[in-house]
Amino acid sequence: MASPSKVDPVREDGKVIVQFRNAGSAPVLAQQKFKLPANAKFEVATQLLRSKLGLTPQDSLFLYCNSAFAPPPDELIHDVAQCFHVGGILVLNYCTTPAWG
Repeated sequence: MASPSKVDPVREDGKVIVQFRNAGSAPVLAQQKFKLPANAKFEVATQLLRSKLGLTPQDSLFLYCNSAFAPPPDELIHDVAQCFHVGGILVLNYCTTPAWG
């Protein structure tokens, strides 16, 4: 019996699909999935989300992988996706108050 193939979260175009899911009272995004460069730092995901939510730099924003782990801003999206992707998609939960950890 053949084993299932391992899904690579990095697409042929060098991007990772990131899906943002709100938690708590954080607003829901109209568009939840985005393609981000795999070689970009994780802070790019945070900046994109801040922009889409209309948050200022002073507003609190927390991002989590697997509802538990908060990646550091200088971690590469590729590395986070390799460890935490689900079916080739990096799912990030976000909230405006600390929810997990």
